[in-house]
Amino acid sequence: MKFFIPHAKSEEEETKVYEAIKEFAKTNTSWEIKERRIFSIEYTHDGKRIYAEVGKKENLIGEEVIAILESGYLNVSVYLVCTPNRGVIRGMPILVGENAVYIVDFDK
Repeated sequence: MKFFIPHAKSEEEETKVYEAIKEFAKTNTSWEIKERRIFSIEYTHDGKRIYAEVGKKENLIGEEVIAILESGYLNVSVYLVCTPNRGVIRGMPILVGENAVYIVDFDK
């Protein structure tokens, strides 16, 4: 799958929005945000299987996923699922630990 940001009208707008999301995440978490571009992530939360894919509603809070980032904290990867109210416009992203995750990257 080719990289995209939902609702962006051009590659320039995708880049601008993606960089703003990364900066907002870095500001909110104080963690390094890696360059990896993630298309989808599957993980377990409170015993429930959660699937999040860019451009679709995820099944934890029911919001559209705008971006999924990989961050680094104390040499551990933490994944950040960014929705409008969790990491894009306001609030902290949904935090996913590196344990028991299945990740699909965008094509390079």
